[in-house]
Amino acid sequence: MPSITQTCNGLATKRDARHVKALFDAALTDMTAIITALGTALINSGALAIKTGGSALVKTAATIYYKIAGVVYSKAAADMAALSGTVTNAKFNVYVFYVDAAGTLTSAMGTEAATLVAVVFPTLPANKATIGYVIINPTGTGSFVGGTTALDDGTVVPNAVYVNTVGSLNLLPTLTLTA
Repeated sequence: MPSITQTCNGLATKRDARHVKALFDAALTDMTAIITALGTALINSGALAIKTGGSALVKTAATIYYKIAGVVYSKAAADMAALSGTVTNAKFNVYVFYVDAAGTLTSAMGTEAATLVAVVFPTLPANKATIGYVIINPTGTGSFVGGTTALDDGTVVPNAVYVNTVGSLNLLPTLTLTA
């Protein structure tokens, strides 16, 4: 089987050869990115939940197994990174949880919206597996303040919904919700 270079050299003009070679190079770059993204994934559910009653923290209740660039790691059940940012009363938003090869846990907040479908997820970081996310929709008398408001606070009623993700989300440029 001829190489890409040999095939390109056999084309009628050098201009055609440059264009075909550029096309193959771009495809190879895209394939490499896809392979890397597929190698970054959560293998099992972390069983996200509130840390304890009255807590502002989320935890995993189970050990997670995940891959970063194809290498498998594990992280014992732990408290997630603290939530940061405010979700306005009667709005929706998400806090997404990630883990990297060193086992460092991080979180990122999306962009709130009037409906769940309109929430914009944060950009998925490279070389971090997504553990899951929590949907927040305060419908009580005030806003939800990340890191301060308890996830089961009765006055804010944050309506926290814990969503566990499994697999690779790193191929998606953005994650959107549908009703």
